[in-house]
Amino acid sequence: MAEFVQQNIEKMLPELEQLERVGVFDKHEIKAIIKKRTDHEYRLVRRTKKKEDFLRYIQYEINTLSLIHHRREKIGYFFKKEEIEYAIVGRIHYLFKRAIRKWPEDLKMWMSHIEFCKKWNKRIQLSKMFASLLSMHTNKPGLWIMAAKWELEENLSADNARSLLQRALRTHPESKQLWLEYFRMELLHTEKVRIRWNIISSEFSRPEGSEDIPDALFQGQAAIIVYKKATEAITDDIEFILSFVPVCQKFDFTNCNEHQDLIYNDLQDKFAEHELTWSALAQREMQGEQTAIEEAQKWGLNHELAVLNLVDKACKVYDQAVQKVNTVKMWSQYCDFLTEKLQETASESFMDQVSSRLLNILSSAQEEDNVSEHMYGTWVDLLEQLGKLEEATDVSASATDKFPQSSDLWAQRLKLLAAGGANQINHVFQKAIAKVKCKDSLSLWTFRIEWAISNKEEHVEELFQKAILSVKKWSTPIQEWYVRWAVVSGGIKKTRTVYKWLTETKFVPLPVFRKYIELESGQLKPKMKLIRNCYEYALREYGDAEPDLWLDLIKLERTHPGGRPENAGQLYWRAVKALSGEHNQYFVGRYALVQTGHLEQ
Repeated sequence: MAEFVQQNIEKMLPELEQLERVGVFDKHEIKAIIKKRTDHEYRLVRRTKKKEDFLRYIQYEINTLSLIHHRREKIGYFFKKEEIEYAIVGRIHYLFKRAIRKWPEDLKMWMSHIEFCKKWNKRIQLSKMFASLLSMHTNKPGLWIMAAKWELEENLSADNARSLLQRALRTHPESKQLWLEYFRMELLHTEKVRIRWNIISSEFSRPEGSEDIPDALFQGQAAIIVYKKATEAITDDIEFILSFVPVCQKFDFTNCNEHQDLIYNDLQDKFAEHELTWSALAQREMQGEQTAIEEAQKWGLNHELAVLNLVDKACKVYDQAVQKVNTVKMWSQYCDFLTEKLQETASESFMDQVSSRLLNILSSAQEEDNVSEHMYGTWVDLLEQLGKLEEATDVSASATDKFPQSSDLWAQRLKLLAAGGANQINHVFQKAIAKVKCKDSLSLWTFRIEWAISNKEEHVEELFQKAILSVKKWSTPIQEWYVRWAVVSGGIKKTRTVYKWLTETKFVPLPVFRKYIELESGQLKPKMKLIRNCYEYALREYGDAEPDLWLDLIKLERTHPGGRPENAGQLYWRAVKALSGEHNQYFVGRYALVQTGHLEQ
C-alpha cells in the first residue's frame, strides 16, 4: 500500500521541482503540497474506498491549478505549462476516471468531469467520455442531446452529432425531445452551410449558369425528412407537431417558411377539427408583427395600424374557426387572443377597436351558449374597465346562473354590487353561499365580513362565527382575523371570549393559538395560568408534530417570572414520548443546545 503511494508521489516530483525552480511556490509550500497529496493518496488506497475522498482530492488539485494561475500572473511567468499544468490536469483526469469506474451511476461526477474537460479544451477526451457515458446511460435522452449539441456546436462535427441522434432514436423512437433536437440540429447545420456559402460566393465569382443555392442540403431538406420521420414515429399528437413551429421560427433563412408550410398543412390534413390547429393558423398571421412594427417605424408610419391589420387577419381565421369548430374551447382561445392583444398596448385607439371586437365575440359566444367560466370573468372585467357597470352587472348575473358553483364569479358579482352601492348584497351573498361548496366559499365570507365592517353593521361577530362554522377546516385566515378584530373592537376581554368560543368549535389552527399566546404574553400583567392552559390545549392538538411548541413552553417555564422551572424536566419527557422520527430528533437536538448554552433560551 505504502509503495504505491510513494510511487505516485515520485511521479509528481518533476512538476513540483519546476514549480519551485520558476518561483511559483517556495520550498515550504512544496513540502505542504507533498504532505497534502500523500494524505489524499493514502485515502485512495484504502480497502473500502469512499467517493468523498476522490472528490476532495480532485477539488484540491483544481484549487492548486487556480493558485498556480494567480501566482503566474503575479510574477509574470507563463512558460513550462506542459510540465506543470498539463501534468496536474492529467492527474485530475486519472482521478475522475478511477472514481467513475467505481461509481458509474453517479451522473454528477460524469458532469463534473465533462465540465472540467470543456474548461481545458480536451476535445478528444470529451468525445471518448461521451461515448462511455452513453454506453452506460443509454436510457436518458437528455444525455444523448447534450453529447450531440457538443459535437455540433463546439466540436463542429455535424456528422458525429447526426450519428449520435440517430443512435439515440433507434433506442428511443418515441422520444419527442430527441426528434425536436434532431430537427433543430439539421436546421442549424443548414444555416451554417448557407452562411459559409454566402461568404465564399461574395469573395469568389460563381461560374456562369450556376444556381444560387442548388443543393438539397442548402434548402434544409434534411430537416424536412427528420420531421416526416418524427410524425411517422409519433402519430396523432397535435402538440408534438406544433412544437416544431417555434424551432422553425428561430431560423430566418427563406426556406424555413417551406418547413412551416409543411407543418401547417399537416395540421389541417390530420387535425382539421381540432381547436389547436385553428389557433396555430391564426397565430401564424401574427408572426410578422415585430417586422411590421420595425418597417412602420422606419418609414415614419403608425405602427399600430400595421399591427391592427395583422390582428384583423388573425381574427378572420378565428371567425372561420368558430364556424367550423363551434366549441367552448375554440371560442375561449379566440377570446384569449384578443385579451392578450389588449394587454400588449396602452394606445386608446387600438384598445377601443380590439375591445369592441372582443365584446362582440363574447356576445356571439353567449348566443351559441359557448361561454366558459374564464370568459365570463374576462367579459365582466372588460365591461368594468370600460365603465359599463350596469351591463357588467347583468353579465355577471348571467355568469353566476350558468356557473352557480364558481366562487370567483360570485365574488366578482358581489364586488360589482358593492361598487354600485346596491342593497342586494346580502341577498346575493346568501344565494352564493347556498350554491358554492364550503371549501371554496372562503373568499365570499371574506368579502361579506369586510363589507359588514366597512359599513359598521351590528352583526359582524355573528358573520365571523357563521363563516368559521361553514368553512370549517379551511377557516384559518378567518379565525386569525376574528382574533385581531376582537383585540381592536373589545381588547383582551373580548379576545378571551373569542378564544373560548373558538376552542368550543373543536378546531383551532396553530397560528390562532400562537396569536392568542402572543396577546396574553404582551399584557402588562400576563396571566401565566391562561398562557399555560393555551399551550396545553395546543399541545393536545398539535404536540405530536410541533417540537417548537414544546420548546417554547419549556422556555416560558424557565424564563417567565410566573413560570415553574421545575416543570421543564417533565415537559421534556412528555415531548420525547409524544414526538417521533425527525420531530423527535429535532427536539432532542435543540433541547441539548439550550442546556449547553449554545442556543438562547
